[in-house]
Amino acid sequence: MKIGVEGRTLQGERYGVARYLVNLLHNLVELEGEEEYVVYLSEPIVPLDFSSPRMRLEVLGRAPGLTWRHLRLPLAMRRDGVDLHYSPSYFLPLLKLCPAVVVVHDLTFKVHPEWFAKDLRFRFDDLFWREVKRAERIVTVSEHSRGDIVRVLEVDASRVTVISEAADPFFHPVDDAECLAEVRDRYGLEPGFLFTVGAIHTRRNLERLIEAVARASRDLGEGLQLLIIGTPAPFTPAVDIWGTARRCGMEERLKHVEFISEDDLLLLYNACGLFVYPSLYEGFGLPVIEAMACGAPVVCSGVTSLPEVAGDAALFFDPLSVEEMAHAVARAAGDAALREDLMRAGKARAASFSWRRAAEETLQVFREIIT
Repeated sequence: MKIGVEGRTLQGERYGVARYLVNLLHNLVELEGEEEYVVYLSEPIVPLDFSSPRMRLEVLGRAPGLTWRHLRLPLAMRRDGVDLHYSPSYFLPLLKLCPAVVVVHDLTFKVHPEWFAKDLRFRFDDLFWREVKRAERIVTVSEHSRGDIVRVLEVDASRVTVISEAADPFFHPVDDAECLAEVRDRYGLEPGFLFTVGAIHTRRNLERLIEAVARASRDLGEGLQLLIIGTPAPFTPAVDIWGTARRCGMEERLKHVEFISEDDLLLLYNACGLFVYPSLYEGFGLPVIEAMACGAPVVCSGVTSLPEVAGDAALFFDPLSVEEMAHAVARAAGDAALREDLMRAGKARAASFSWRRAAEETLQVFREIIT
């Protein structure tokens, strides 16, 4: 079986869906079988950190986005005799020339359109969703997202398969105290700092988080320091983190960095005193599992997919309640024994997710469609 993979997410910095696809491909080509994978790109990429005779990269050249996806890609797959089209990130061509599997990570833009700029909402309108619904199978990453897809898109539940993500093996505990102290000093951080990561987007709920940390600091009688890593998302209303910090007296204790290296991300997960994830909506919530894999104690929202993903390894709060969020942060920040329990439970929870298993389950979907 020859599987065509839309791989343009691999171009440029590899976050989010790109990391998902790299881990999946890496494990797919290691599984026993005769499947071949053709990964289609619009331009050359930084080489992947693995190679396989069962996978090749096909650069189709640049073209306007709609032309590339809806014409150039399907025609190239037909030329190459592709048996199945695999899209790892929502989109399918309007020109459908072979069976398709599409990954819908979440339905944020359908469930909460108010979180997106009006001039970009058309990209996710009825025509686009019609093509998604024509796929032979929709894969998603949590039972919560599966429920949204069945309810909102009115897709038969039997056509939606849940395959969980996992932390990249790169994320692991680092016990080098000198190295962790160095990364704290480089970013101007104190021991025990609070940490969160993700694009600056309305759904990430950062303004309430800043207010909650300010309140928790007052409750504990000490100034907690918060580090936010993330670049402002271009498709969401502005999130005023610094205005919020000034209003609640957090301006001197808030750090915001847009871009960091993957190596520094690993070290910051390990160096933080507490990882806090206040998101209002997640399809999976991969940073929570990454933090747990590094041994960071996690405090996070108790909504959408996050209880499903974190299990009993996190301290949860209502993300709409600044008071409840502040109480959870203060409780964890002030209780060393609780943090140790969360760290221990988090490592075990992260280890229960596996990219190898995700690849096995994805391959089973492919084989069920092309038999």
